[in-house]
Amino acid sequence: MNQQLIFNHDFVFNAAQDAVSFSCLLAGLRLTGFIARPSEVSADAWLKQVKAAAFDWEDVAEQALTEECWNEAGEFWLPAPVKY
Repeated sequence: MNQQLIFNHDFVFNAAQDAVSFSCLLAGLRLTGFIARPSEVSADAWLKQVKAAAFDWEDVAEQALTEECWNEAGEFWLPAPVKY
């Protein structure tokens, strides 16, 4: 586990982005991650699924953040799930 990376467990559905969003702190920098909603899944169901697999998504986010893939606004997108 990366001690410099802290997940806030604040998953919410962001309708404007049509994705679940969450925040994390990386060495004091606040970042916002997004996980796009698959078209065949409702917003509520997607949020529940992401929350249920939170630790798996955190692993994916940790890998993405090692590549410093965020934009100027501190936002990053995780790859769409192959299977949900």
